[in-house]
Amino acid sequence: MTTSNGRSMYPWAILGLLTAFWGLVGLNRVGIGFVLPAIRDEFGLAFWQAGLLVSGTSFTWAISSWLSGWLSDHYGRRRVLLPGAFLAVGATAAMGGTWNFWSLFVVREFVGIGDGVGWPNSQAVLAAEFPAKRRAFVQSVFTMGYPLFGSVLGAIVITQMAEDLGWRPAFAIIGGVFFFVVLALYFVMREPPRAVVATRERSKPDWRKLVGVVRYPSVVVLMIIQAAALGWLQVGVAYNTLFLTDEIGVSLVAAGTILSIFGIAGVAGTLLLPYCSDFTGRKPAIFFGGVLSGVFMLLFAIGDFSVAAAATFLALSSFFNGLIIPLAAATVVSELLPEDEQGSAMGSINFAGVIVGTFLMPILGGVLADNFGLQSAILLAAGLITVSGVAALFLPETAPRVRARQGAQVAARDAAGT
Repeated sequence: MTTSNGRSMYPWAILGLLTAFWGLVGLNRVGIGFVLPAIRDEFGLAFWQAGLLVSGTSFTWAISSWLSGWLSDHYGRRRVLLPGAFLAVGATAAMGGTWNFWSLFVVREFVGIGDGVGWPNSQAVLAAEFPAKRRAFVQSVFTMGYPLFGSVLGAIVITQMAEDLGWRPAFAIIGGVFFFVVLALYFVMREPPRAVVATRERSKPDWRKLVGVVRYPSVVVLMIIQAAALGWLQVGVAYNTLFLTDEIGVSLVAAGTILSIFGIAGVAGTLLLPYCSDFTGRKPAIFFGGVLSGVFMLLFAIGDFSVAAAATFLALSSFFNGLIIPLAAATVVSELLPEDEQGSAMGSINFAGVIVGTFLMPILGGVLADNFGLQSAILLAAGLITVSGVAALFLPETAPRVRARQGAQVAARDAAGT
């Protein structure tokens, strides 16, 4: 798999397949929210049951991400990623065969197990297959697959299929497409090159490394950043629509248009801003991204502007937030830690982020909204993403270009002083 000039096309092929895989993960995870009205009517769900179907996968997702990253450090990325991916395929299709709340809830837990292998293993593969100068860009392209397929395209595709065919066939079709993507991964994906001892020659896995990555202070900081960034995201998923309709006073259709723009802005930020961080540095990029996202979310929460202004503020918050997750939970880890601990670290960071940000923060947002109004939930999201940016001040700089530039400046000063 090479071009006419002898360069291998394999890294780009695996980037495309992994991005498609991650996009379908986004579709099976987020897509249920788009068809919940039909499921609720058929199964007679209470609101708490509907909420659990959306957020319940967070537990198994978090545990799977944590354990699978650690296991792949020992047994190889391919051996861990592919079985989990095939499980996600089967569980996605099986959603269409469920008959009540509990059967769907259990199947969704298996969806979480299968999906959870995706982040740490895919990002570790891309870190190994691409040179350092392209790492931030390719890892952001991969990250972009989730919101692009799950939020931007998914809102259109899955609702249309559910309208024409019913929600059950919609998940069966998504599972079928998912199967062919994972099958292509099976035939194309190789175990990425690694400088450490070959997996078959290693001793049994070291359980201490499952939690041992917290000995790196920067990993703890990255956990805080990820938890705050995912908290911003999930609190927004839960309450942005309600805030737009109840507080700003737009129609549900108009809110859908605004949230579509919000998703597109996030995709744009995820693609563009991490590349810029190659030149500005990871640390200032995350800092300014978090702070600017927080400022614009604060302006959106104030709610005393025109609808156009509120939509603009929400989109800008999404745009500047776009760089935080791919940088903090993947690129910085790849540049900071030894390769035989990267999977464990990415899994651990994602575990902390999902448990705190995806599960606990929306509950806190609901408590605040019940007691102080919807605006307080949006203010919580603004505060969380600001914390994410400020926490970056406690990270070392890891961007190769910036470190090389800093090293050259130090060498020049030393030379001038001698």
